[in-house]
Amino acid sequence: MSVTGNALCLRCDSCGAEVDLRRQVNLCPHCGGLLEVQYDMEGLKRSADLFRSYTRSSIWRYRDFMPPVADQNIVTLGEGGTPLVKSRYLGPSLGVENLYFKNDTLMPTGSFKDRGYSLAISFAMDIGVKRGITYSSGNAGASFAAYSARAGFSGVVMVEYQASPMKKTMIMLYGANTAVLDFDNFAQIEQMLDRAVTKLGCYAFVNFINPIRHEAMKTYAYEIYGELGRVPDYSFHPMGTGGGVWGTWKGFNELAAIGVTDRVPRMVPVQPEAVCWLKRAVDSGAETAEMYGDSTKTIAQSISGNSPLQGGRRLLRAVRESGGMAMAVSDEEIKAAMVDLGHEGIGAEPSSASAVAAFKQAVKAGKIRSSDTAVCVITGTAFKQPSVVEQIAATPKYTIRADVAELEKLLGQLHML
Repeated sequence: MSVTGNALCLRCDSCGAEVDLRRQVNLCPHCGGLLEVQYDMEGLKRSADLFRSYTRSSIWRYRDFMPPVADQNIVTLGEGGTPLVKSRYLGPSLGVENLYFKNDTLMPTGSFKDRGYSLAISFAMDIGVKRGITYSSGNAGASFAAYSARAGFSGVVMVEYQASPMKKTMIMLYGANTAVLDFDNFAQIEQMLDRAVTKLGCYAFVNFINPIRHEAMKTYAYEIYGELGRVPDYSFHPMGTGGGVWGTWKGFNELAAIGVTDRVPRMVPVQPEAVCWLKRAVDSGAETAEMYGDSTKTIAQSISGNSPLQGGRRLLRAVRESGGMAMAVSDEEIKAAMVDLGHEGIGAEPSSASAVAAFKQAVKAGKIRSSDTAVCVITGTAFKQPSVVEQIAATPKYTIRADVAELEKLLGQLHML
């Protein structure tokens, strides 16, 4: 079947081989490298009018900038088009007036993973994939399960043993075939997935191993630019495997390439201190990142992977080429950031709050100027890890009977009368 639209082929990061876009592959069939979708930039330029105005809508508004999918195969639950919320309290308190939160806690399954799975499941259906597998720390599994259920697509979710009970429950709620995955480190998971793809012929939906998922993350760039009306100076992202970071970086580069903007943001991936392999690689000037840390030593479950996929080369490129920085935050900083977001009206899980924790750290270190515009991507809802919310949120201070006199007394104590 001939390819329509602006996507041309898949190209291998490692050997440069070009692969038919509609071939049912995950990794490069020649060398096992990561595959990347290539586009006809002249074709993308003809769609640049999309960015002359902005309307909140699903990611499918930008289908000209993604691999083609026939209308009947699009699987959508209304993902994308989430609000860009300007900080009323935290930014001004730190002397930065233009701090924004990209609030993906409002996605259909409560996390940003819905962007990627809407596209990846739709595309898989379009090219004739019948079944698939994915590994997840929780959020991706719920998203894969929901979109698979909607599509009538058969799949298996392997959810890591340390995922919160709520995340496991959500996966089961959507009816997925689910197995709890036990492991010692993330390198074992990478090896298992590589063999599942190459030896068992499985079609995998794991970030980067699947070459399509992160293409939907480009919509972060499109939506942020559209709603903000300009490119921010800094884009802070919680980072696990890094699909959100890489996709956003690719999206902003596309906007520059087609003449919509003449600049791109500094990319700031954020990890927990316990597993900060990217920061260590960036700070040391290494060409590849190495496994580091213990994934059980942080509350930020969704970004607790301690081993980079194929050396983390894509993430190193995004940081270095953008002039950005890789950051690491402690659990205490994450908890404080969750409280900060709560005051802004946003309930975020620990991993999501890491972006705000890093922003605060960067401001205090003098890396962010008062005139800078920064966007923190908030990737998942607080409801995914209620046990942590219970730790940091105060219990009600007062108890009264259903009596107006007691209510009057309470309002007096609160100086509300």
